[in-house]
Amino acid sequence: MKLFNLDSGLMRSLSKFTDCICLSLIFFVSCIPIITIGTASTALYYTVHKVLRHDRGYLFRDYVTSFRDNFKHTTPVWLVVAPMGVGLWLDLYMFNYYSETASYFSALSALIFLGIVIWTAWISYLFPYMARFDNTRRQSMKNAILMVIAHLPMTALMIIIAVVGIITLSIAPFLIFLFPAVYTWIQSYILERIFRKYMSEEDREAEDVRYQEDRIE
Repeated sequence: MKLFNLDSGLMRSLSKFTDCICLSLIFFVSCIPIITIGTASTALYYTVHKVLRHDRGYLFRDYVTSFRDNFKHTTPVWLVVAPMGVGLWLDLYMFNYYSETASYFSALSALIFLGIVIWTAWISYLFPYMARFDNTRRQSMKNAILMVIAHLPMTALMIIIAVVGIITLSIAPFLIFLFPAVYTWIQSYILERIFRKYMSEEDREAEDVRYQEDRIE
């Protein structure tokens, strides 16, 4: 039956569904040491963009290759940005705790919450950016925050998608085994439109040729 042909829409959808589960599990495992979360996020975006979206390469091999190649580059960045996030969350908890005794703590809580939103948006750009561009750590961090500001509507959209995803997980926790890959897949459609604006004409043309060849095959 054509329905169960390997090239049928049903079988391709099942294959992508399985790939999302496998990639999410690989991501969770590689995040276990904590200090590797940044590298794992970079490898996740790279693999989603290359393998899941454009059917190029192999899921496990490309993830491991990206993880290995980016480890020394992305780990120091994560060790800088992670304490910032932890500090912001601790401040928010403290100010919320004292907000009942002094009203100005409520204002500080709102300010810290805004900082958390900006931090979240920053890392949403940062590690995908490092997966797609070769740059110094400092320049990558700078460019990521500039993109957050320069593309505020898209930044807001990604934050909304993340919030919807978190709410969905609170309702259906079992989807956690799909969430990393699926969220990154959705995120890539937004980020790639932005990233292409910062690619050279030669790089855009070369990438378009590769995608065209993939569609023909």
